[in-house]
This record gives sequence, structure tokens and C-alpha cells, in this order.
Amino acid sequence: IAATERILSRIEISTNYKKTGTLEAGGFVWHTTGSGKTLTSFKTSQLATALPYIDKVLFVVDRKDLDYQTMKEYDRFAKGAANGNTSTRILQKQLENPDAKIIITTIQKLDVFIRKNKIHDVYKKHVVLIFDECHRSQFGEMHQKIIKSFRNYHIFGFTGTPIFAKNSGSGGNPLFKTTEQAFGDKLHTYTIVDAINDANVLPFRIDFINTI
Repeated sequence: IAATERILSRIEISTNYKKTGTLEAGGFVWHTTGSGKTLTSFKTSQLATALPYIDKVLFVVDRKDLDYQTMKEYDRFAKGAANGNTSTRILQKQLENPDAKIIITTIQKLDVFIRKNKIHDVYKKHVVLIFDECHRSQFGEMHQKIIKSFRNYHIFGFTGTPIFAKNSGSGGNPLFKTTEQAFGDKLHTYTIVDAINDANVLPFRIDFINTI
């Protein structure tokens, strides 16, 4: 609830202050694995589409198997609420359909769409992009293409393992080393420690063995 409220608040404030299309219009949520990231992102997507000025919410996943899995999860929460797509052609139809409010797609399909459509009406629309597991391939060229193509957007990332300066790798684009550099401020945190304390995930058992 707190994470969803913070994202919606960020959308409203950045829209009022005309900050769309910048890092100030987005942010990331650090929720540990098993704490219900999909439910949180779904509810956020649903509530974001209810805002009168938002045209579309794109829920972007990284792996192809996640696409169907997320679709099933979304369908469990609200039947027919989301529009999945099996090809870039179908994705294009959904992006052009004003009634398709929530679209689930893989980052790969979105990348193909952007490559094939240098100019498209959807780039001017007021869109919210929500990235699931945003620490993966989104740090690469695809992420940059997406933020270069869309004009009037908010970008949010959900991750269980954010990348900070101290654990970032040495390769790739130096501008996209950390989750914060790619997505903006950290909006909410629910770590493995919180989840264990709340008995939401199984605890670790740690034994200290003294050796000679």
C-alpha cells in the first residue's frame, strides 16, 4: 500500500510540476523476492490507469516466460484487466488501441517496436512504464532507447536486488551503473529482514561454528 501510494503521488506531483520524461517523474521500489511485487505492481498499474490524464500503463518484464506468468498473475487479481501480447504486431495494435489501458510486454518486444517505429503517436501519449525486476537488461541500450523515444512518461522499477554504487559491475554504460541512475529515487523499501520479521518468507538459520 505504501509503495503504491508513493508511486501514485510521484505521478501526480511530477505531472503538476511538468517533470514528465525526467528521472524526477519516476523512481524504484525495493521489495524482496516473495513479498508480493507482482500484486503491488498490478495494483499500481490499475490505479494509475484510473488517473484521468494517464493514457497507458506498460508493464515491462525481462524474460519471455515471465510474460505469460505475469499475465496469469494479473488475471488472478482481476479477470481481463491486462492485455498480454504474443508478438510485436499485437503489441503495436494494443499501443494504438485507446481502450487497452494496461499492457504487459517483454522489454525485447518493446525494443523491436521502437526499432521498427521511429515515429509513433504513442511516444507523445502520457504513459507510465513499470519495469519488473529492473536490475536486469534494462540497464542496457534498450532502456536508453525507450527513454529516448517516449516523451511524456513516468518510469518506475521494482526490484528485489537493487544495484548500488558499491555492488555495480565495471562493464557496460557508465551512466547506468546503479538502479537510482536508471530509475530515479528509491520510493519504498521492504527488505528480506522486514519479510522475515513479518513471517512473510522463511527465515535463514545461521549457525556460527568456531574453528581452531
